[in-house]
Amino acid sequence: MMRWEWVAIGYFSYLAVLASALPRFKRARTPALGAAIAAWLFLPLVSASAATMPDVVRVLVPAPLLLAGYWLSGCFYVAPMLRLERLLLQLDDACLGMLSRLTPVGRWLGRYLELAYLLVYVVVPAGAIVLLVAGRGSEIERFWSTVMLAAFASYGALPWLQTRPPRALADPPRRPTTGAGVRRVNLWLLGRASIQANTIPSGHAATATAVALVVGEAVPEARAVLLVLASSIVLATVVGRYHFVLDSVAGVLVGVIAWVVG
Repeated sequence: MMRWEWVAIGYFSYLAVLASALPRFKRARTPALGAAIAAWLFLPLVSASAATMPDVVRVLVPAPLLLAGYWLSGCFYVAPMLRLERLLLQLDDACLGMLSRLTPVGRWLGRYLELAYLLVYVVVPAGAIVLLVAGRGSEIERFWSTVMLAAFASYGALPWLQTRPPRALADPPRRPTTGAGVRRVNLWLLGRASIQANTIPSGHAATATAVALVVGEAVPEARAVLLVLASSIVLATVVGRYHFVLDSVAGVLVGVIAWVVG
């Protein structure tokens, strides 16, 4: 079985090589090399002691690495690719215009989607906890390796696909009506914890999809709820202008592929 520790080691090593080889990423060199060295020093020890590790530790330890991997990818952001942004906005304009004609986004739906987007921060650790509570602790390793593969595949593309999130652009193609109160919370969190750059594919869509598929397979009773929640998160990333349409579609595909590989 693919272990999450080696997924993380591979990701941090990839970024370290990239930062060392390409001068335009020199800002990322020191943090990327430091992260790779730390990963090689400590994660093999974690892997070797996994059999004796308490379940609660196995559930929680990988989560900070996901955040570290996300923040490290932000060090590789140099400048937006304006032509790519224009193409993505044009695609969004067509897709969201079609969506508005078919299913107008009402205020109640906006609030629900903003809440779904907010829940993405707890969906990942909650998925591991569900496995533990349901007596499927043996699936935790597969869970984390799959989720980590989905997330790091998304973050690892940022050096090559550099755009701003659509909400940050001066003239987005569509400004949907959303729940103002929850949206303010989302924007506050993004202002303090986000790397202020867009990931293509969407890490939110990729991880939400991976969680729903892995946990839903191990705990069939939770499958329907998880798939609805994942779908809501994916839709929220687009409707709330947190991601472009293509980001979120690609994120779903990455989540499915990670589940198959995992």
